[in-house]
Amino acid sequence: MDRVIYLFGALMMSAGIVILLGLTPEIITQDIMSLMSRQRSLKYRVAKAQGKVKQNRLQTAIMNIKNALIATHSENKFSLLISVSLIGICAGFLLAALLQNLLLIPIFSGICVILPYAYVNVLLSNYNRRISEELETALSIITTNYVSNDDIIYAVEQSIDYINPPVQQAFRKFLTQTKLINSNVKLAIEQLKGEINNEIFHEWCDSLIECQDNVTLKKTLQPITTKLSNVRIINAELRNMLMSPRREHVMMVFILLANYPILYFLNSDWFKVLTDTFVGQVVNSIVAIVVIVTVILAYKYTQLIQYKR
Repeated sequence: MDRVIYLFGALMMSAGIVILLGLTPEIITQDIMSLMSRQRSLKYRVAKAQGKVKQNRLQTAIMNIKNALIATHSENKFSLLISVSLIGICAGFLLAALLQNLLLIPIFSGICVILPYAYVNVLLSNYNRRISEELETALSIITTNYVSNDDIIYAVEQSIDYINPPVQQAFRKFLTQTKLINSNVKLAIEQLKGEINNEIFHEWCDSLIECQDNVTLKKTLQPITTKLSNVRIINAELRNMLMSPRREHVMMVFILLANYPILYFLNSDWFKVLTDTFVGQVVNSIVAIVVIVTVILAYKYTQLIQYKR
């Protein structure tokens, strides 16, 4: 009970400090980014441009999160995720202190830092899957119209109402570019290519650019579009296969963690040895590390396939 009171007191003190200093997610994010993008010497910048300086891993991870949120049109969540990570680090310290196991501080803090990154990866994965599904329909319709009339602008105009967001916005920009800004179709297709991060779509755009010089190459567009259907079918079959090892892993982790309350009710003395002695704390730390590593590996090796050229 005393531990809970101490934890509650620490949380209230932390909240008071945040209120007194007027800290907000935006202010915290600006301070962190200013520290990471501080002014560097000309020698350092030249060495970095030449590839002689390795980029900081933390900075790379933060930039990857920011780019993923921008890609999913959720950049307004960036400040919130950074703040959640910092709060998670503090929560890791407090939870380890509550359990009186200082060895768990880096483990719990690491978990709280990784969670926002994992959330972004899941968000990006779902967004890419939705993009792929919409591209399958959009490219099929546009390709069919283009093969029949040999005019990509007219083909997009005839198909735009049957395309759903967010793919529709990319093709609307294409129409705006070709009809109101610049009549250079190749340049417009190249810009369209940069709107969507999908390897099959990029291949389709490259082939479409070649078709502007040789219209007979339009026959290569349909096989490229078919790849989207093939990837979807394969992933649908893999999804059922991959769920089985995921369920088994979750079950094993649950059984492992369930041993703690079971041990507490069966023999409280053994439980005290596990929680109050140094050897027991080392065992708990090893268990936490094994759980974290296996969760990461299970997620990594049960991902759906992505097409790569």
